[in-house]
Amino acid sequence: MIHFSLKTLLLFVLAWSTFASVPLAPRVGAGGKMDMFGCMQSNDFYIANFAAYPISQQKDNKTPIIPQCQDLPQIGTTQISLDLLDRDVRRKPVWLKVFDNHNTLIAETQPDIKKQGVITIPVNFPHQGHYEVVLYVEDADLNIAPEISALHIPLAVAVTAPGPAVTPVQWFWVIGFIVLFALVIGLITPRINKSKQAL
Repeated sequence: MIHFSLKTLLLFVLAWSTFASVPLAPRVGAGGKMDMFGCMQSNDFYIANFAAYPISQQKDNKTPIIPQCQDLPQIGTTQISLDLLDRDVRRKPVWLKVFDNHNTLIAETQPDIKKQGVITIPVNFPHQGHYEVVLYVEDADLNIAPEISALHIPLAVAVTAPGPAVTPVQWFWVIGFIVLFALVIGLITPRINKSKQAL
């Protein structure tokens, strides 16, 4: 029984790990938590790896700027960068627009072909709140308007998040530990009772 339970637990862990993203580059969030799997963003049409570099936090030229994901810790000037992971998109005109929470355009690039697969834009986030970065692709292969196929990336700038939420992986480990603890207690208790009766 215990062997079956341990094998099931191991198979579940291995299956869960296959869903993890391919490590691209670490990103850090507002709470300082490092994400070693990059900041992958996707929709039904495109996939990209997002990074935000808060230029205003750099104190001198020697201090490296740590890339952020979608939770930016402070307002100010930030360099937004998207690595276009779809190879065919690198042969098509792409552009970015950044909107605030009132859907007001605060920054944009002009349509351009990015052969290296990287599109960047400097953005000055004037106040805390929620923003959105939108990637547009002029994609004749899809025959769909860029506004429909656009990749939307929500951002939270200088927004204080509530305490850390429990992730599904953490729930899995908690439940797994409880089940394993119950199995061990269930196996040990009868043996202890037998040894006491033998005395």
